Amino acid sequence: MKAIQIIFFLFFLGSSFVYSQKTIKHTVVEGESIYSIAKKYKVSESDIYELNPKSKGALLQLKTVLLIPNKKNKSKDKKEVASSKNANAEIHTVESGESLYKIAKKYNITLEKLIELNPDIKPEAIQIGDEIVVLAKKEIAKPKKKKAIEDLKIDVPSPNKDTNLCLDELGNQFHTVQKGETLYQLSKKYKVSVRDLEEMNPEIVANLPIGYEVVIKKGNVELEKNQNIVVEVPKEAGEISFENLSKVEFLIAKASQYLGTRYRGGGTTSAGFDCSGLMFTTFKNIDMTLPRSSSAMAVGAGYRIDRDQAQKGDLIFFTTNGRGSVNHVGMITEINGDEIKFIHSSVQAGVIISSSEEPYYKRRFVQINRVIEN
Repeated sequence: MKAIQIIFFLFFLGSSFVYSQKTIKHTVVEGESIYSIAKKYKVSESDIYELNPKSKGALLQLKTVLLIPNKKNKSKDKKEVASSKNANAEIHTVESGESLYKIAKKYNITLEKLIELNPDIKPEAIQIGDEIVVLAKKEIAKPKKKKAIEDLKIDVPSPNKDTNLCLDELGNQFHTVQKGETLYQLSKKYKVSVRDLEEMNPEIVANLPIGYEVVIKKGNVELEKNQNIVVEVPKEAGEISFENLSKVEFLIAKASQYLGTRYRGGGTTSAGFDCSGLMFTTFKNIDMTLPRSSSAMAVGAGYRIDRDQAQKGDLIFFTTNGRGSVNHVGMITEINGDEIKFIHSSVQAGVIISSSEEPYYKRRFVQINRVIEN
């Protein structure tokens, strides 16, 4: 019997300790009311009446001991319960003039949700100091601005910031002659002797015509020795005209007339072409002026398309300099499934037709641009 009494006593003691942690004992002094006591402990009158039901409607006597909700524990319990249901839960302390509706609006939640988070609260009886479980405001992520150009970053060489100076497939720097320029002036401008200019440009003429491409500095880009070269020689053709040919077919026919022409850095004539020079001269036949380097064409000629949308007449770009930047261009002449054939001026073989399935070009493909619509 004694053992049972001891167990009961320990249970009662433990319960009292837990209960005492949730409440505070307050002894009423002169001048106090349930309202003033509620304000003092930042609880509601209903909270006090709930723990002290005999006090409701009765005259408050001096030295009466009232149980007051322990606000700290209550807030902690509230938040722990709410957090178990929602990770964004937090506690809001009611301020003057606030109602549940205003609080719900403040935290961008519905009144129903707010009441659901606070099942023990009476909407019509909230008071200043009451603690309400709410949901933290969600920060609205600002949409990221789209980049104007989301394509592959392409290095556009601009040595000395000279817009008339370009690079070819081998990294040769060449200058496009402007009105009134002479070989002597170019030698002074680029700090290279006239003799060196003549050696780098064996076909140079005394009176430089406007638009003539003069190699200023030899490049040092090395191509793979085992590059596969496919040369396709066209059938004999007479004078080519638009008659019975589409614009694209006309361009392919004009470019094919130069098959077998040797490679020449900066070249734009039948005496020799570099890759961009061949495209530049070909498109001039339809009065279209392309940028003068492959890298500039990649960003300034037409618009980029997906590979599976490729058509004849589109420009196809590669990187052959080991730096990842565009430095070679050709024009698509034929499409067979995944294979794309293109005409271009190769350093090793001059103007030829190659395939995108050749290992050399397959590994170095960058993009395709649509310049004209079929």
